[in-house]
Amino acid sequence: MRRMKWIIGGLVVVLVALPVLAIVVWATFRIEVGPNEYAVLERKMFGKDRPAGQILASDPSQRGIQEKVLGPGRYFRNPLIWGWKVHPLTVIPSGDPKTWDWAKPAQTKPGSSISGPFRGDIPKIGVVTRKVGPKAPDGRIIVDRDSGCQGILREVLTPGTYMLNHHVYGVEIRDAVVIPAGFVGVVTNLFGDDPPAAPLQTTQAAEDVSAELASLDRPLAEPGQRGTLREVLQPGVYFINPKLQTVTQVEIGFNEYSQVKFSDDENLRISFPSDTGYNIRVGVTVVWGIDPAHAAEIINTYGNVDAVLDKIIGPQLRSICRNIGSTYAARDFIQGEKREQFQRAMTAELQRVCRAKNIEILLALVREIEVHAPQAGGEGGEVTEDLKRTIQESHIAIEKQITKEKQREAAMVKAELEEVRKQVDIARETVAAETRVMVANIKAEGEKTAAETDASAALEVATIQEQVAQLDAQRIEILGKARTDVERLKKEAEAQGYRMMVDAFGSPRAFNLYTFAENFQPDEIRLFFAGDGTFWTDLSRFEEVGAARILQEGRPEGTK
Repeated sequence: MRRMKWIIGGLVVVLVALPVLAIVVWATFRIEVGPNEYAVLERKMFGKDRPAGQILASDPSQRGIQEKVLGPGRYFRNPLIWGWKVHPLTVIPSGDPKTWDWAKPAQTKPGSSISGPFRGDIPKIGVVTRKVGPKAPDGRIIVDRDSGCQGILREVLTPGTYMLNHHVYGVEIRDAVVIPAGFVGVVTNLFGDDPPAAPLQTTQAAEDVSAELASLDRPLAEPGQRGTLREVLQPGVYFINPKLQTVTQVEIGFNEYSQVKFSDDENLRISFPSDTGYNIRVGVTVVWGIDPAHAAEIINTYGNVDAVLDKIIGPQLRSICRNIGSTYAARDFIQGEKREQFQRAMTAELQRVCRAKNIEILLALVREIEVHAPQAGGEGGEVTEDLKRTIQESHIAIEKQITKEKQREAAMVKAELEEVRKQVDIARETVAAETRVMVANIKAEGEKTAAETDASAALEVATIQEQVAQLDAQRIEILGKARTDVERLKKEAEAQGYRMMVDAFGSPRAFNLYTFAENFQPDEIRLFFAGDGTFWTDLSRFEEVGAARILQEGRPEGTK
């Protein structure tokens, strides 16, 4: 009995302890890892020591922070042995193409950049650095992910969600490379073998390139070599490790570059003396561009597109304007023809120089021209105005002389026109008279032809009518003969029919009797027989008696 009490008491204790134990385990042993989280475990006790130099535990039996992590879910660990901490997963945003916008700047003067920012929610990449592991054997800082060595991983994280132990990996979120439409991307390798040195190349003429550019040209790199690659990136999105490669956007097409007067404080017009000693100031706008095939060479030589303006187009434009402009007189810059000639010569020379540097020049346009007398200061003086006035008066006098010549020529042409008009009137009347005569002749000839045609038609009609009458007579004769033949043939057929009937009955008498009988249809027949040798009859019945007698005589022998 006492033993039974002990058993029952033990069961009661167990039943009470089990829920308490379950609550304790649920509250203290449970690890809840959310859908966007991961948990890092740390073994506190009852484990093996890590090897020397190993920072994290690579095996769950080793003490310390574990290299492997727990993904989203529910886990149970003994809190006396394990410690844990929950961290958010690494998320690489994918961006939103609808928000992308390239802000093109209004680059028209030196010093302003032509590369506008590419704005919007751009896709991201994750640059991963491995914190633990052995050093790379060759001392490289860029390593492959599968190598297990410390350093920057060559592979990047593309947009997505990743479960990476932050004790093992460090992730730096960077923008992906987006090449908008109208651009190409020039790629530069930051690591690799050095390309072979290029031979020394000198300029053909000292005025073509400034002295700072007359140096060794760096050769373009091949894949795997350090330097600028010849192949460019077309418009699109690229996930490139910025620790390995840099990408420079180069706009394809034409841009505007101006050296004009923007304001009183910013006057960038090019100044040079004319052939006659006047000071000339011109404002020039250049339309230039870069061919995609030469984008890599330009970036390799100048570093960026803005340097093209500072090192090539700007200096060459000033030098060419001064060299060519100094050969023109002051009045040439006021006259339209000479001014256009100066612009064409300047454009051709600038195209020649820049083409040698892989830069395309579409047009160099002269927009502003000022002519200043040698002794005039500031913006010019009376001498300049007198020069303009003299040139204008000279042009006006020339134009007046040309106008008078044109008026005299117009008067002569007018007189000639009047004479020609009179000749035209005479010719018109002559043609009208000749036309009337021709019309009369044609009318008479037509009437004659019509009369002859009518006579011929009447003769033809009479001939045809005669032929018709002859044919009509022939038709009547043929029809009469045909009717006679038909009637004759008909009568002959009837006679032949009667003959055949007579032959069929055996004698004409029999046929006559048959015919009589066929047509004889009286309403009634009365016969009177008074015996042999006596014959009298009612005279009104004589025909009937005669017929009966005839029938009796014609009956064959042996019949009654």
